[in-house]
Amino acid sequence: MNLRLIRLISGEDVVGDLNIDGDNYRIENPVVLGLMMGQNGKPNLQMQPMLIFSEQKVITVKSTHVLYDVTVATEIKNKYNEIYGSGIVVPPKQKLII
Repeated sequence: MNLRLIRLISGEDVVGDLNIDGDNYRIENPVVLGLMMGQNGKPNLQMQPMLIFSEQKVITVKSTHVLYDVTVATEIKNKYNEIYGSGIVVPPKQKLII
């Protein structure tokens, strides 16, 4: 799986299994990222399937509609894998205390 985050020119941050095919980005199981205020007053990460009203699981986006393409943070990768992946979560790195 090539999990990547892209920002579209319309402002959405999309995460999914990304493959570049010529001038197009092919994204499998795309989700839109967002932040919502939790009951504790702190922001919580939200992932919503981009194709919530479709049986289709793959989208194609023209590269001219992508502002950037970056790797995802471990927290986002873990949350995505809980939904679409193997369910394997990467534990946080342990630090040596001296």
